[in-house]
This record gives sequence, C-alpha cells and structure tokens, in this order.
Amino acid sequence: MNRRIISLLLIVALLCMLSGCSSNIPSDSIPNSELTVRAEDLAIPTAPESSVNRILPAPIAGPLPTESDPLAPEIRVTLTAVGDIIMHKPVTDGGRTNPGQSPAEYDYSYAFQYIRPIFQESDLAIGNFEGTMAGPPYTGFPHFCGPDEIADALHEAGFRVMCTANNHCIDKGLDGLVRTASVFKEKGFTVIGTRPDENSPIDAIVDISGIQVGLISYTFESIGTKTRKALNGIPLPEGSDPLINSFNPNRTSSFENDMEAIVDDIERLRREGAEFICFFVHWGTEYTTRSSAWQQDMAMRLCDAGVGLIIGHHPHVLQEIDVLVSEKNGNQTLVYYSTGNFFGNWAFQTLGTYGKTQDGMIARVTILKTKEGVRIEKGEYIPTFVVRTPRGPGMKHYIIPSIPASKDPEHYRTTETDMLASVKRVGKILSECVGTQEIPIFMSER
Repeated sequence: MNRRIISLLLIVALLCMLSGCSSNIPSDSIPNSELTVRAEDLAIPTAPESSVNRILPAPIAGPLPTESDPLAPEIRVTLTAVGDIIMHKPVTDGGRTNPGQSPAEYDYSYAFQYIRPIFQESDLAIGNFEGTMAGPPYTGFPHFCGPDEIADALHEAGFRVMCTANNHCIDKGLDGLVRTASVFKEKGFTVIGTRPDENSPIDAIVDISGIQVGLISYTFESIGTKTRKALNGIPLPEGSDPLINSFNPNRTSSFENDMEAIVDDIERLRREGAEFICFFVHWGTEYTTRSSAWQQDMAMRLCDAGVGLIIGHHPHVLQEIDVLVSEKNGNQTLVYYSTGNFFGNWAFQTLGTYGKTQDGMIARVTILKTKEGVRIEKGEYIPTFVVRTPRGPGMKHYIIPSIPASKDPEHYRTTETDMLASVKRVGKILSECVGTQEIPIFMSER
C-alpha cells in the first residue's frame, strides 16, 4: 500500500481516537510491516539526540516558567530596598529619650515618619544594617554598635528583611556578629547574609503574594591572606567564617571559588522553589559615583547565573542603575550598583562629597508573574535625604523624600534650596539610567 495513503489513514485514526470516536479502518487491511508510524512520515519534527538534556529545568534560565493555571490572573508585587543604615554615635545619642538617667532608653521611630508609608505600601521592604547590636556600651566609627531599639523602629517602619553581611559586621567580634543576627530574628525579621549559628539559614525564599522570591546577601572581603579572610582589615574571628556570606575580589583564585559558591547558592534556591532571585551585595569603592570594572564583571556573571535583581550598597553615595542582558541565555538583570546612604550622620562636607552622602534612594521594583514566568516590570528610584537637626549635644536625623520636601520644605524640616540641590545631584548621577523597553527605569516622587 502507498506509504502516503497509510500515513493519511493513520492520521485520521489518531484524530478519531483523540476525539473519542472509533476508527472504521480495519487493522488487518494494513500490512504488519507497515503498522509502525514514523515521525518523518507524519512530518513531525524531532529533536536531535544531543538536545535531550535541554528539556530539563535550567537552573539559570529566566524568567522561570511557572506551573500556574493559564487562566490564572497576573500577580504584581512591589519590593523596596535601601542602602546603608549606620548607627554613628550622634545617631545613637539622638534617639536617647531619658538623658542623664539610667538605664538609658532609646526610640528611633521618629526618624522614619516621613517615608514610612512607602515601605508599608510595598509588599516587601528590605534594609541593610551596617554594624552590630552587640549591647552596651554603644560606639560609632570605626567599630559600630547601636541599641536594639533601632531594630524596633525599622520593623515599625515596615522592613521585614535585613541584610547583615557587610564590612562592619565583625566590628564587635564573633559575639557581636551572632547577637546582631539573633536580635533581628527575635524582632521578627528574616535575616540574610549572616546567621547566629550554622544550623540557621543564611539566605531565604519568601512568598510575596504568591511569588516565590529567593533572597541572597553577600559582602566583599578586604585582601586578607591566602589562609585568613578579613573584613575591613580585621581577620575573621575564629568560628565566624561559616556565619558570613563573603567573597574576595582582591585575589583571583579566591574570587573564582567564591563565584562558584554563589552560583551554587542561586541554583540551590531554584531547586528549592525560587521563581525569582534577588542578590544583595556590599561592594564597590567608597565615595565614587560610578561602579568599577570588577563590579560590572561580577554583575554580568550574576546575570548569566539567572539573577533577576541586584541591589548594591557600601560606596556611601549613589551609583548608576543598569539593565544587563545575558548573551548566554537572554536573562535580564536590573542592577542598582549603589543605593547610597539611608540613615546615618554624614554631613554636607563629608570627605568632599558636597551633599552626596546625605542623598540616598529607595529602590522600588515591580515584579510581575504571568503564565509565561516571573520578571521585572519596572524599576523606580525615590530620592531621599537625611536631615540633621541639632538636639542638645547631639543630632536628630530624619529621612525625607526629596521631591515632596522641595515643594513643602517646612513640613519636612528642610529648605527648598537644599532639596532642589539634592534632587539635582541625584539627577546628575542617574538621569541617563533609563533601562530598556522591557525594564524601564525612572525617578518617582514617593
């Protein structure tokens, strides 16, 4: 029998079977030697044998396909993140509520009153606490230690995740490292980047309204030695290495090993169910408004590894925002190279920065989940400024949104001149950061 006729008859039979009808073609009318249906006879393309593994879940591909109902509604959430929160001694003293009395009492809720709604309206707010809560006595630069009440104020402001991996996390030794993570956990935070013990998680997957988001935090190391890691020039205390996520950009062999560990973290979170990966990183050169070549290289490697969002801090000034596209898999990564300072005692003249250390931003990212997967829909930045108000021997510090404050300066304890200058400085650094058609970047008032 003509092979084309047999193929047509078989197609009819298959269609009938799929539609629930019975075939009227007697099987004995087809020679046994021709009962085998070949893909090439039906013009169905087949994958080459070498591509079989490509159908397995790819740990670094993005956006990650979901198993949701094709008719399910889209899920859209907002994530907010900020830069350095540092308890300089004037900041600590500014929160004292009973001067001259013992024991000392503190309250820092006042500092966040003007920006609190931004975090409370977002679906997840993430901070970066640079320093320790090792208990009294409290100290400022160069070894930071603040009261536990700062954690209460941050929680009240709306923060629920705290990054604690940074170059000041061992300022008070192993005890300070452990106590800081423990206090944040006791106050209701998810802590990433450090942990109080080896049995506690050091990263997290959080469910944000139905989107499983993986959160990872790492800090850069100072050069150290071949056998001893160091942060901020301080050798890591014995027993602290497993409790801190860190990498060494100063030693090539160490950095390559560290990058392998980071990619392993990313792939593990994917296997554990993360649909989207956010990477928080303490890196860069202080007081410079452009990222360095090694930051850009690391960001691209994270993009290749499937990270969707990178939030950077440490330079104490703002740096550019960019969208990277992987040549290896097409993944797009939104990168905030430095979100600047959020809360601290930097002054206008700090190291010749002329206001840039008082400027900061709230990064606000909209994440969208559809039947195709999870991706970033847009990236925003809300300019902020730290107002310093004299209070006796110390200062009170208020974090304010710069653009609304420029329109109503008295309400925000500032001046129109200062706010317009701040917005201009921010614009000079970020005005060319517009993103892509797929992931636009823009400034928002609040």
